[in-house]
Amino acid sequence: MMSSLLLPFTKPCVLRVGPQGMRIATMQGHWRNLTSGMLRQLHVPPQDVTSTKTIKDVIADLANKVGATKSFSQVEDRSFLLELLPASQDELPLRTMTDSWDSALIPLGSNERLREKYVTFMGGVRIGRLLEDLDVFAVWLCYKHLKNPRQREDMPSPYSIVTALVDRIDFNQGSILRPDKDIRLSGHVSWAGRSSLEVIITVEQNIDGLWNQVTRAVFVMVARDPLNQGSALVNKLTCETPQEQKLYQAGEINKLHRKHIQEVSLFKVPPNETEKTLVHELFMSMANSKELSFSSKKKPENSIWLEETKLKNLIICHPEHRNRFKKVFGGFIMRQAYELGWACAFTFSKQRPRALHVDDIMFRRPVEIGSLLYLNSQVVYTEGHHIQISTKASVMDPTTGSINLTNIFHFTYEVNQPVPFVLPKTYHEAMLFLDGRRHYQLVRGLHKFYGQADKASDTLV
Repeated sequence: MMSSLLLPFTKPCVLRVGPQGMRIATMQGHWRNLTSGMLRQLHVPPQDVTSTKTIKDVIADLANKVGATKSFSQVEDRSFLLELLPASQDELPLRTMTDSWDSALIPLGSNERLREKYVTFMGGVRIGRLLEDLDVFAVWLCYKHLKNPRQREDMPSPYSIVTALVDRIDFNQGSILRPDKDIRLSGHVSWAGRSSLEVIITVEQNIDGLWNQVTRAVFVMVARDPLNQGSALVNKLTCETPQEQKLYQAGEINKLHRKHIQEVSLFKVPPNETEKTLVHELFMSMANSKELSFSSKKKPENSIWLEETKLKNLIICHPEHRNRFKKVFGGFIMRQAYELGWACAFTFSKQRPRALHVDDIMFRRPVEIGSLLYLNSQVVYTEGHHIQISTKASVMDPTTGSINLTNIFHFTYEVNQPVPFVLPKTYHEAMLFLDGRRHYQLVRGLHKFYGQADKASDTLV
């Protein structure tokens, strides 16, 4: 299905998405591929490089901004804030990318007590802790973007900002975070819809007086009403420079790419021809061709059954894990999922894994305080030195035994020595394998879009 939209640029462009990829058609009729990975490398340059604000300061400012209660037992009525929400986006002033730009330090170099919370038993930095900080910082940048004429300075914000998706986090090859050096987060809103906002955050570490980029994260946030029962309109974003126009354009492409992933999901569309052939080849590698039997399965050399790679955890969600709106903090869930995924990769490979990519983390529904959070992590695809992990977070009802999916996480790790090949036994596992392969090919740049067949052209016909 072909979709198109007009982009608000100096030179109008038409963005088209089809079953074989995404591209931009200029008015002159020339086509050029625009992948979200390319445009994620752009961001508004830092303005205040001498900022001494810490992530702890950001958390305090955020609590003041939303008027959060200090104790879980305290009852809070936010219904009076409903009348502050705009009925139309035209009521809200235009905002620029620099309006939301900010930076914050994680002072590992000077704060020894803080360092203890971030250091791993192997002497590195806990990426899970960093994910928590990124989530908080993304929320803060969204509040900086919002400007509502109806709201007085002494009033809490009528908006509830929640994380909808972590689009992509790519760790620079060879960059290793040190637990004894300061880390700086900087970012801004890069795209705005009616109620959703895309945020780009750059992570840097100070080594020998120079800030070196370690990773860049792309978050998609959603504005909700003060009761968190419906969406809320946000300020439109205006672009001031060609670079900002490219960033906004990338946000539009990312939005269509996410829609494309849903449209070609294996839950909606059968595997493509390349994938069908691959599944059959996997079947033949396990089949006993001499006996012509479908029931017996043999495991090829240097392979492991996919079902044997699982690692699970169960977490009771206490009030200390809450966010400002008395739900379980999304960053906490990300940390738990990441660390379980890392442990899964470690036990599978028997080597220390290094994070390469965090991809397409979708928050399907909020997790209530008091929930039993069930985490299930497993290896779904391997290639050479790389391990693709899928971790699912679900809420379990102990009285009924029912499990409702809340989050899906995709992690890519690298180890020093080649790892065994994982083999699916059933059709269900084969779909897990293919989905993992699709995510791996996308984040590694082997394919330009999710679900692309190996023999497909990158241009539309």
